[in-house]
Amino acid sequence: MSLQSADPARRTRARVDRLLPGITALLTDGAQRQQIDEAAGRVLRAAGERPAVALLAEAGLDHQVVSHRMWAPLLGDGMAALTPARTTIGYVTAVRLRPVAGERATVRKATAAFLTRPEILRCRARLLAQIGDLPAGAADADWTTVLQLARHVWDGADSARQAAIDELASLYRAQIFAERFLGRDAVPVRLEAVHQATMPVRWNEAAAGRRPFPEVGAAGPYDADQDLSQNVLHRVFPAIRRIVLDVDVPDERWPIGEDGLDLVDLPTLDGRLRTGRAEWLIESELAAAGAVVTVDGPQREAERLLDRLPGTLPVVLRGPDNYLVLRDGGALADLRGEICKQGQAACLTARAQRTEAAYERFRQTVRRVVAALDETPLAAPPMASPREMAVRDLLGRIGAELSAMTDDVERGIAGPQATLADGITPYAALRQWITAQVYAWPQWPALLSALRNHVLAPGARYADELPSTPKPFESRFRAVVHELPEACARVVDAAVESWLRRWSVRAGPLKTEFFEVIAPLRDGPDETVSQLRRGVQFGWLAEVRPELPAAPDRAAILAAFPLDPDRDLPWHEGADDTGGHGRHLMTIMRIRRELVVAAQRLGEEQLAGALTGRVEAVRRKLRLQQQTQQHADAHVRALLGGGPATPGVAPQAAARRIEDLLDRADAEDER
Repeated sequence: MSLQSADPARRTRARVDRLLPGITALLTDGAQRQQIDEAAGRVLRAAGERPAVALLAEAGLDHQVVSHRMWAPLLGDGMAALTPARTTIGYVTAVRLRPVAGERATVRKATAAFLTRPEILRCRARLLAQIGDLPAGAADADWTTVLQLARHVWDGADSARQAAIDELASLYRAQIFAERFLGRDAVPVRLEAVHQATMPVRWNEAAAGRRPFPEVGAAGPYDADQDLSQNVLHRVFPAIRRIVLDVDVPDERWPIGEDGLDLVDLPTLDGRLRTGRAEWLIESELAAAGAVVTVDGPQREAERLLDRLPGTLPVVLRGPDNYLVLRDGGALADLRGEICKQGQAACLTARAQRTEAAYERFRQTVRRVVAALDETPLAAPPMASPREMAVRDLLGRIGAELSAMTDDVERGIAGPQATLADGITPYAALRQWITAQVYAWPQWPALLSALRNHVLAPGARYADELPSTPKPFESRFRAVVHELPEACARVVDAAVESWLRRWSVRAGPLKTEFFEVIAPLRDGPDETVSQLRRGVQFGWLAEVRPELPAAPDRAAILAAFPLDPDRDLPWHEGADDTGGHGRHLMTIMRIRRELVVAAQRLGEEQLAGALTGRVEAVRRKLRLQQQTQQHADAHVRALLGGGPATPGVAPQAAARRIEDLLDRADAEDER
């Protein structure tokens, strides 16, 4: 059984994909169709959620952020800290892990996700509750009234209430500055700017004698294309929901499969720096997480917070105490395995439960629509012909197959299971090409020909041919790196062709049926037939090629070049080599291997970007094709003739068909 068929959330999603075209094709009322579409959209969103494990840690001494020391032990040596070292105004860092074939973790991009306007109002209501002693209805008032009420209670408020008022004013300023960003995801940002913009907060020191109230409407919003620099981030941070980091991790260290995994680092817990906005963010994120890793300290802040949360809690994985993490990251050695096994299993279980709950609400919506159809006055529309029903059924099955193909794009092209025609992975193919390029340099034959008993003994014949400094190697290394974009493009093309070949075989029966049922309906070339044929013949996807990523610049090449350009090579006459090791065959082989590995690292980073770009482009085209397939009424009219839309089936007959579709889908899933 495949992983996709074994996952309950994926099965439920596939069930809705099969059901939706058939149900909406029977509905003529736009409001009813919208209700069904919205309920189905909630199911699809629930089933598409990435598994998320939250990290909830108590601050260390002097307000140190514990997660700052967790990333290197979890993701691998050399991984820079993804969160700042000191306590900040509460925000969430979501690290989206994607397993790839490689040896080290790499940050691919950093983006910001902003709060929506309803979320800002919910956060504001939480802060108003913390302030207290406000008139009834304050939570529903406009910002001018809310800030005026806060002014009245400022002087008599204690430090905790003044902290909430300060946060309230900051939230108002941020939503004004970030007005054109609100509700947007994936806004590009630099991680360094994020760390610099989140300055430490000490309410007891900051609040004394300072009134935080802004002039209402005094400052305008930033433009939607404004660069999120340090200064901009400092102003808009209270309106940011998440900082999202996409990180490629070695699949051997993180065997998390094609679903990936999000490590959601929550605002650090510190009883002296407690903020209402941070607690609201923590509760919101824990409601969506499948598991939570707790790193407690002397105050047991994480344990106490979980105890007072209402509702069902995520599965709790107890991590080491915070002083152990801050002293020695090795205390986390066993935690990665627990996250991959118990943590991801809990996430998948929670996702399946949320998806099933959304599907149950979808079924209830369908039943309500069926009841409304039964109460509709009886009409006598003509029944669909057998030919029309056959066309609609085939279009529905092609749409479901395109949905499954869309879900498989990343796994099939860039995932751990992606292979080329000869069975090797894209990364292995690129490494082979790089190795062949480096091995073909003319310096190696000259060096190897000058060996005597495995030691260089250059005579006059070779004196002018042997490189004595790294300069010849550096120029050829740069030439190989400049060819990486085209080499990556060839590898990605081969990966896409191999993936399309597998899906062409799978879609073979549907393709045969298409040319038996739909193609004969129109004589000669026809636009509708050409559009629909793209749902069973996938050659056009091989032509979807986004712009190639740029080759690494000169600074990146020099940083990656493994040899010191200011030092002579070991076999140079002036080298300090009294024992002769610098002239030995193994020295030549080691230098060649270092050059190969350095070029391969640059190539793997280049290939990761090229694969991501191609996956996104192919997925976008497939979704457009899915939308084309869903217009069944328009396609039937174009293929069978008849001009404007004909009346549909009788409401009562439509109700019985919808019930039958729903019952058959449930019965198939039970089998």
